Amino acid sequence: MIKFQSLLTTLFGGKTLPRKSDNTNPESTFVEDADAGQLISSAQGPIVVPAINTIEGSLFNPSDIDLYQIESERQAFLKFSVAQNPLFSVSFLSSLSLFLFDETGQGLAAGIGEIGFNFYENQTLYLGISDGLNPLNSDGEVLLSPEGEVNTGTLAGWQEPGIVIPLFIHYRIAIEIETQPVD
Repeated sequence: MIKFQSLLTTLFGGKTLPRKSDNTNPESTFVEDADAGQLISSAQGPIVVPAINTIEGSLFNPSDIDLYQIESERQAFLKFSVAQNPLFSVSFLSSLSLFLFDETGQGLAAGIGEIGFNFYENQTLYLGISDGLNPLNSDGEVLLSPEGEVNTGTLAGWQEPGIVIPLFIHYRIAIEIETQPVD
């Protein structure tokens, strides 16, 4: 039996796939190393933007959530959009959601498929991805939802998936930068 997690780690060899030295490929990709954590303390990164403009990873089961540390080198509006890679995915019935948190775990933004946020120079935020599960605060309330729900508190965990259907989703998150100054 093929273990997709170890296959991807073997194929990509870990962290960052650099831009080509002749600059023919303007893309630099951060690849999830094993399994990214679900809380601020276990997030993978740092992913320095704009040096890195793509994140690749995988969700290995319905309760898998990946969290990445994002550091902005300059002031800009950053847009994150996620797409499923059908060549490496086993499930095509996903609704990939993105969540953004500050350094303390307070919820800032959420969306299905994409989110955007004003970053400041040298700011660190955390980007989470799940297949339909929402983050929870310490009271067990939904902290953020892609539908716009925002509660007080900080990231303390994630919803349980309920019915567990085996899945494997390989995703790619594109990071677009608008260079206009942030007000």
